[in-house]
Amino acid sequence: MKEVAEVVILDIKPYSESSLWVCFFSKKYGLQNGIIKGGKKKKVKPLILGLYEASFFRWSNNGLQNINGVERSEALEGTYNSPVKILVAFFVAESIKSFLSSGVEDPSFFFFIKEKILLLNNENRIKEFPIHFLSELISYSGHKPLKGNVKTPSSFDITTGVFNPKYTSSTTVNNQDVVRCFYSVFYGPSILKNGIEHLVFDLLLDYCNYHLPGYDSKKSVNIIRETLYG
Repeated sequence: MKEVAEVVILDIKPYSESSLWVCFFSKKYGLQNGIIKGGKKKKVKPLILGLYEASFFRWSNNGLQNINGVERSEALEGTYNSPVKILVAFFVAESIKSFLSSGVEDPSFFFFIKEKILLLNNENRIKEFPIHFLSELISYSGHKPLKGNVKTPSSFDITTGVFNPKYTSSTTVNNQDVVRCFYSVFYGPSILKNGIEHLVFDLLLDYCNYHLPGYDSKKSVNIIRETLYG
């Protein structure tokens, strides 16, 4: 029986002379792999972090899914006409894939992803997007740093997730501007300052690597640093 589902494409690789292997996420079936037969020759070809209506034949509970084809469910020219946004899309897709690989099964996560994809498409302040994306992914995962009774954050410990820790360690960040910007992206209002975005981004990455099981963005993160914050 033919079935159609809206999917987010997270990874694409050649499979044969004419077909494509894809990793995708859908609300109903979660993280899956599939083969688009003849995908290299079809009129609509999948793109990383694209939203599509995928047609399946005889959905399988095991192994690769057989995908007849995909049709765009959202036009994302704002992303795919921008080389910088395409790089950010790869970073976001890689982050989402690693997060999902740790066993996330909540169907509502599909709407979280879709919202971020649409935001990226319309985003003008692209240097801030990866920072806000990571902070919202952390919050969604339930690993948001502890606010406590801190009114003026001046330091932050990555391992404990505590602002102004009583005891400092090698994982304590003491750059007040960075800490305050980091605090603001979680608790608002956002006060990202020009010139330190890369430091806030790196702090978020370190926090993700420590607190989000399986998180990995090594393939694309260096490109993001060089392109947006270099």
